[in-house]
Amino acid sequence: VASGLVLLFGGAALRRQRKGLELQRELAVAEVQRERNEELLRAERVATMGTFAMGIAHEVATPLGVIVGRAEQMLGRTPDDARATRNAQTILQQADRIQQIIRRFLDMARGGPPSLERADPARVVRSAVAAVEHRFAEAEVGLKLDIPATMPLVQCDRALLEQAIVNLLLNACEACSPGGRVEMTARSDAEQIAFVVTDDGPGISTEAAARATEPFFTTKPQGSGTGLGLAIATEIVKSHRGDLSIGPNQGGGTRALIEIPIAISGGPSA
Repeated sequence: VASGLVLLFGGAALRRQRKGLELQRELAVAEVQRERNEELLRAERVATMGTFAMGIAHEVATPLGVIVGRAEQMLGRTPDDARATRNAQTILQQADRIQQIIRRFLDMARGGPPSLERADPARVVRSAVAAVEHRFAEAEVGLKLDIPATMPLVQCDRALLEQAIVNLLLNACEACSPGGRVEMTARSDAEQIAFVVTDDGPGISTEAAARATEPFFTTKPQGSGTGLGLAIATEIVKSHRGDLSIGPNQGGGTRALIEIPIAISGGPSA
């Protein structure tokens, strides 16, 4: 009887163990499938963005060439007009910036690595802010900067990282009503730099935040947004081995966070 009971309970234990192992195997298989599906979805999103970037680059090239040509003509015809000269130089600088960003986007879309250099985070932020200040002024939205005087250098493709921050700032600006406020901060620790953009707009729902970085997803009214700004910023940050997250901000509004590694010692800096 005793040996029979041992066999009975032993058999039951073995069956439970076998079922437990089968369940673990099924869960492991399901997790692998989920990860593969996510990789496929991301690859599809990147391919879509690459195709879109190449189409945009082709369509923008001609009018951009016309703009550059006219600005160069203005520069040659107004040598004694300091204001006109500055305006023409600004047009040429911004046109060159557009050309650089398009080239970098195309390289990224083709799977190429970003052109990394060691850069001062404060200079990156201030350059991004300079590119959007007029939009904040037009929208009557305040912009506050909180950047430490000294920070570790960041390893980045400066033009692309600036564009990612520009996209976050424009999103925050558009989320605010006239009289609203956006804050841009930067912080660092021993491993990474954090760029944070917060606004006092109506905020973002958890559901919308989960989809905010998907290409063509937008909560803006029809005709007010392409749904590509955050998707592009996400791919830029990922190419820098970093993370971008969007979510509700404590006290209201929305909080966007970019985290990327600090620069290794040595190498060029800008």
